[in-house]
Amino acid sequence: MDMFLISLVLGFLAVTRITWFLVEDRLSLGYRTWVTNKWGEQSLPAYFVYCPWCTSVWVSLLVMPWAILFPNKWVIAALAVPAASLVASMIAEKISKDQE
Repeated sequence: MDMFLISLVLGFLAVTRITWFLVEDRLSLGYRTWVTNKWGEQSLPAYFVYCPWCTSVWVSLLVMPWAILFPNKWVIAALAVPAASLVASMIAEKISKDQE
């Protein structure tokens, strides 16, 4: 039960980080620009690549089955990477805001 709970929490955090990466991060700007150029700014695909709610559904469909069906040390380790990235960026943001 502990592995399942850890896997579930890390899965939620990983979905959040991967979604943020796809929708907001500068590294994925080329992907978003490509979609917009290919289908147009007002197209449904362009809307989806800029909509965090929409993107998170698809990311969840890919990530959460692994977290739920295979809560082992390898899945937990894989989910921990984006989850740790999310937590670290939130802490760094908080620190930088406190220093302003």
